[in-house]
Amino acid sequence: MPHPLDDLLRRIDPEGTILDVGCLNFAQVRRANQLGLTKFKHFGVDYSESADVPPGFQFAKVDLNQERLPFDDDKFDLVIASHVIEHLALPIPFFADCVRICKPGGLLYFEAPSERSLLLPGMPFDREKFFSISFFDDPTHMYRPWTPQAFYRLTRYFSCEPLKVGHLTSWKHRLAFPIILAYALVTKNGKWLEQCVWGAVGWSSYLMVRKPIDLLGQPSFKYYIPKR
Repeated sequence: MPHPLDDLLRRIDPEGTILDVGCLNFAQVRRANQLGLTKFKHFGVDYSESADVPPGFQFAKVDLNQERLPFDDDKFDLVIASHVIEHLALPIPFFADCVRICKPGGLLYFEAPSERSLLLPGMPFDREKFFSISFFDDPTHMYRPWTPQAFYRLTRYFSCEPLKVGHLTSWKHRLAFPIILAYALVTKNGKWLEQCVWGAVGWSSYLMVRKPIDLLGQPSFKYYIPKR
């Protein structure tokens, strides 16, 4: 199953602007390049600085628990926040700020640990490599995981269009789960254990969003319950 981000990267202007919030390993630059999309203008922010910033990449060090995103309104064709929102004390204002800097008609992608990450035990080995199979393995996770429904509702509260929500799963990992799990446990391989568990159970939830074409800047939060 292709990653949802592959679809979003192919939808935007091939010379468009992308912001990667939480960009420390620069995975989105590699993903775009692997798809042959090499003309994007890449921007990124993170809590920590890196010595390996790719050529042409515009990086800013930002503490998102203290600061807003340091960009003008309506700037980016695509805003990516993968495994960021669960680290923030104020996730709802953060979501609004991501929408603010996205162009009208632009796209956003969010990913975070799902409710299924609460059902699993902690990582039993390879602890020095910081792999996770439980939501609680990362001490910087705050308050709550994110269900697809929570992502969907948050999008509607800000009058944006949820294109797709769900759990990130892999049929390959599900088919091979008994074999990979046994191998990972016997060899005490944290990377294999994390990958097979995440793909098999849907450890992460994701959200694909479009900002309305007539919406400039940051939308207002409007809590409501629809007619049922």
